[in-house]
Amino acid sequence: MATHIFQIGKSRFICGLFWQSLSRPRDFWKEAARLSFKIDADMMVLRKDHAMAQAGYGNTRDGARRGQHSLAAVISKTLAIEGAHYDGHQQPVHNWLCAFKLPDDTWAYCAVRDANFLPNGDFAGTRDEVLERLQGDYALGGWNVVIGEPELEQFGFHNFSGKTLDALLPKKKNGQLHLRKWSALSPVQSRLSTRQLAALGGGAVLVACAGAGYLYQQHQKKEQEREQAMVAARARLMADSARQSPQRPWLSKPTPLVFARACEALLQPVTPGGWQLDQYVCDLNRVTYTWSGNGSNVRYLHEKIPTAVIAISGNQASDTAPLILKADGKDVLLPASVVLRQLQERSQSLGVALRLTAAPKPAAPVKAPGPAAPAPPEPESTIYTLTADLGVLTPMMLADLISQPGVRLDRITWRAGNWSIEGVVYAK
Repeated sequence: MATHIFQIGKSRFICGLFWQSLSRPRDFWKEAARLSFKIDADMMVLRKDHAMAQAGYGNTRDGARRGQHSLAAVISKTLAIEGAHYDGHQQPVHNWLCAFKLPDDTWAYCAVRDANFLPNGDFAGTRDEVLERLQGDYALGGWNVVIGEPELEQFGFHNFSGKTLDALLPKKKNGQLHLRKWSALSPVQSRLSTRQLAALGGGAVLVACAGAGYLYQQHQKKEQEREQAMVAARARLMADSARQSPQRPWLSKPTPLVFARACEALLQPVTPGGWQLDQYVCDLNRVTYTWSGNGSNVRYLHEKIPTAVIAISGNQASDTAPLILKADGKDVLLPASVVLRQLQERSQSLGVALRLTAAPKPAAPVKAPGPAAPAPPEPESTIYTLTADLGVLTPMMLADLISQPGVRLDRITWRAGNWSIEGVVYAK
């Protein structure tokens, strides 16, 4: 991740650090130092907020220097102390996005989930680059508040708080910046003795060897448990479908809002261990994730997603999990002319290109010799397939569109911040 250095008054700031969560409360620095060797970083800063700790890493070859303050760490400390105003009052905040204009006309961006910076959630770039990142992450949902320049209010973010960067920087009574040493970068080696450095290097090798066997065993166990769960889920779905009338297939599927809400809730994490989520597919009975290495290490992914299946190249990974939803729709179908018109009107008002296609009718069964069998009952519905590319709009943002009688979603896909839906429309 490219770093960006700028100055406010006499203080130098840096954006673009690579953040990793720490788990050893008694020796954060030693754990952070071990990670620095793995990712080849020689500068770091440690932040502690909300009973958690993270290390932000930089490198001198990218311009990082001792004494440069992490802008992301300073902002997060202010919000950890003061909270943020959302849902009508000032309160603690753990999931937030922010975007600010910097003195050199570039923009800074931060993304914090569960009080932890996303590995790539510390970024600086042009206004357009930051807005693209902001809107892409915002589309994932689950954020308490968006904080940023007042001009961003026009984009309609839920729980938006208009502030400039100056409002979040700590100051003395005379108005000058009041920055603490903890937020400044320091060399990794200055914190460790030669003996500790050697121990860390050797220890990393031993941990890698011992951990490989353990991770493989855990992976095999998780795979077996997951397969059993998926088999059980499929059995329940088949049983539910069998109890429904074959002439009313919409009754065997969850309503679109139930399906969309479940799918959006399972879209996490986006960057586990520094890996990049390329695609997320949510079907009626399972969800599938696909990641690319993004320059990170297989071990970091397994620390976050123990069940991830790594491709033989070592640069691709995937994971699946069962999805079990109750079929509780009781739709009264509308005439095709009515429901299709409503779908078209509402999709156009949202700027969504909805594609509707009449599904081919099933072929008539071949007559068998012998007495004529009774003709099967005529289907109670006409079927249309439905597909749409939503862009950064999430399926839940289209509640008025997908909540029409007879509409069912079969698949929701997220790819690089953009959503798409596939489904079926049943009508008279």
